Order: sequence, then structure tokens, then C-alpha cells
Amino acid sequence: MPLPKRVISPVYVSRDTLPEHLQLPNDLEGVTNGTLANIIRQLSSLSHHAEDMFGELYKETEALYIRSSSLQARIDRLAVKVTQLDSTVEEVSLQDIHLRKAFKSNVVFDQQVVSKLTIPTAMADTYHHCDKPPPLDKLNVYR
Repeated sequence: MPLPKRVISPVYVSRDTLPEHLQLPNDLEGVTNGTLANIIRQLSSLSHHAEDMFGELYKETEALYIRSSSLQARIDRLAVKVTQLDSTVEEVSLQDIHLRKAFKSNVVFDQQVVSKLTIPTAMADTYHHCDKPPPLDKLNVYR
């Protein structure tokens, strides 16, 4: 079952727009005004979600730019090293090979990819609006 990331509210724009305790001279005008007010609320919700989406897009683009800049710097350093090497002139002996350090990678692995800190803001809002889980631990005495 798909989990919606963003929900534009109100979902039903024409439902329950006319209060029952008020007597209006023209019911159609009251429903129309209520529907228009709910459409304005929907547009407000849509603009809020659009702002949130563009904020997330900006953060992801910034992270991608930082990563690509780092990779470009590594490529430039390797290009300089490769141009400095000349295999026809230099001859490497076996003793020199053993004296060199072995390659050690310094790749940093992502940890705690799924945590509350990495939840997008729209999902965090949905999470905070959910009902709390029932206290099932109180049923342990009946096991």
C-alpha cells in the first residue's frame, strides 16, 4: 500500500461547507462561498508543499554539487600524478615496490540511513499527526 508523502488538504472541498445551525437565505450561495474558501485553503496547502519540495530539491542539489566538486578535485589530483609518471624512463625495482605503502581506501560509508533525522519534513509532519501506538506492552501479563 503506497504511503502518500504529501496530502493537500482539505481533500473534499464541497463537503460540509454549509453549517446546519445557520439559516441562510440562499443555500447555493452559501455552498459556493464555502467551496471557494476550501479551494483557497487547498491552494495554500499546495503552495506550502511546493515550497517544501523546492527546499528539498535545493538541499539535494547542493549535496550533489559538493560531491561532484570533491570528485572533480580527486580526478584533477590523479591527472597530475598520471602525467608525472613516465614508465619508459623510470624502472622500478622489486625492493622499491615493497617499500611503498599499500593502498588504503578512505571511503566513508553512510550509517543510520533510516533514522528520524533523515525523514523528509513532509513525512515528519505526517508522522506527528498520526495517532500514538496502543500500549500493547500492558498485554504482556496475559501471555
